Formats: sequence, structure tokens, C-alpha cells
Amino acid sequence: MIAPWLVCLGIFGGGAVVFDGLERAIAVGAFSASWVGALLAVSQVRGAVVSMRRWMGNRESALSTFADDRAAAVARQFQWAVEELVRARAELRKVDGMRAQAEERARMVDEKARQDGDELRVAREKLGATGASELDLLRAKIERIEQSFQEEERDRRTAEARARAAEQRVADLTRTLRLVATTVSSGGESLVSRAAPIQTLALDWTLEYDGSGHSLRLRPTSDVRPSKARIVDATGRLVAESVVTLQHHPAGLLLRVPQSVAAAVEAGDWSAFQLEAEVDGVWQAAELVDRAQPLVDAEVMQPRSLRIVS
Repeated sequence: MIAPWLVCLGIFGGGAVVFDGLERAIAVGAFSASWVGALLAVSQVRGAVVSMRRWMGNRESALSTFADDRAAAVARQFQWAVEELVRARAELRKVDGMRAQAEERARMVDEKARQDGDELRVAREKLGATGASELDLLRAKIERIEQSFQEEERDRRTAEARARAAEQRVADLTRTLRLVATTVSSGGESLVSRAAPIQTLALDWTLEYDGSGHSLRLRPTSDVRPSKARIVDATGRLVAESVVTLQHHPAGLLLRVPQSVAAAVEAGDWSAFQLEAEVDGVWQAAELVDRAQPLVDAEVMQPRSLRIVS
């Protein structure tokens, strides 16, 4: 590739030496141009060679990297395949163990079934060999046990009835003691008026609601006809007093009661209040008929009545 440039340089150099005048100038110019062209050509060739070497080096490096990556990928795939094979073998061993356990359990179940069958056969033989007298004896034992259970149940119900009666007596005694305490704590005329009665007056009652408030209507349950009725609290303070009796209830007493008294009437809890009735000018203790008390049987309970009028 350099030989043509050397030939040109030799020709133009020889012409510059041989010729004179204008021909020498042309030969010198041509020689200079050839020299510059030769230098450029050599530099281009060297640049091309360097670029080619660099490209070849990069290509070789890329191919080497690609080959390494492929080798690594193949190695990983081989490792994965080996791991999958190991896991498959482990699962296979696990399945074999489970199959062995299932077979052992099936064998145990079969053996237990055979034992149960033998025991059932023996029980049937014993039952067949049991005489009628032994069966009657067992039946008698069962009847005695049932009878004892019934007696225990009867005793339990009797004890419950006695307990309820005792609770009622305790409640009556508590009300009596509260009345005595109220009588003792009051003074003067209240003491005299409350010490006179000996027997508590029982009053039938009806709780009414007319949309604006509650009214308690009282009716005597005996021949004693109270003229007035009032409700006081535990301290003796007047809470409610009867008003004029309506014409269509000539034998009744009507009290306008607050919500607290109405709630106490509905709940049957008179621990915070005391009912009194005036008979022949004397105030005496009274109580409402407790409709929660049994009428005929101790197990039968009747609720209080509630009437709402417009």
C-alpha cells in the first residue's frame, strides 16, 4: 500500500532535481503533495488498523462474556435440575413413609375391628346365657334407682317450697320491723297514730296512666273502708295523698303518684315507701295485695295487673 506513494515520490523528486524553471516548480509541488498524501494515507491506515483492533478486542470480549454467561446459565440449570431431583426424591421418600403409616393404621384398624367383633360375639354369648331371673334382677335395680331419683326430686321441690315460704316470712318480718322503726323514729301525733293499729290493712290496687301521669287506685279487700290513703317515704315525708273519689268508683281511693312510686308498685319493692290508710280518723299501716303470691299451687304465679286508660 506504501509502494505506490514511494514510486510517486521518487518520480516527482527526480523531476525536481532534473528539470529547471517551471517544470521544477511543478515537480516540487507534486512531490510535496504526494508527501502530504502519503502521510495522510499512512495515518488513515494506522487509524483503521487501531480501530479494527479495538473492534476485534471488543468483539472478542463480548463473545467471551456471552460464552461465560451461557456457561453460567448452563451451570445454574444443571444445579436447578439437581435440586429438583433431590426434592423429588425427598417427596418420594415422604410419600413412601406416609404409605407405610397408612398401611400400619389400616392393619391396626383391622385388628381392632376383629377384637371388637370377638368382644361383641362374647357379649352376645353372655347375653344369651343370662337367665330370666338375672334380667328381672337388673330391671328391679333400675326401677329402684329411678324411684330414688324421683324421691330426691320430690324432696328437692319440697325444700324449694319451704325456702320460698321462709323467704316470704322473712319479707313480712322485714316490713314489720321497718314499720316499727318508722313508728319509733316519728314523734308526737305520728307516734300515737301509728302505734294504734295492730293488723295491716290489705288493699287491692290498679295502676293507671292517663298520658300525663300515673294514678294508683286502691280498693279495700275487707269490710274496713278507709276514708283516705297516703304514701310517705322512709323519713316520714308525705309523697302522695288520695284525692276525691270518682263517682263511678265510690269504694275506691285515687292517688296521683310520681314515677318513683309507680316504679316501686310495678316492681313490688316498697323498701323506700310506706302506704298508710285512715280508718275512723286514725292512720294505720296498709299494704298492697301482692298478686305475685301463689293462688292455689306454690308453683303457679300470677303477675300484677296494669290498666291504661285514656
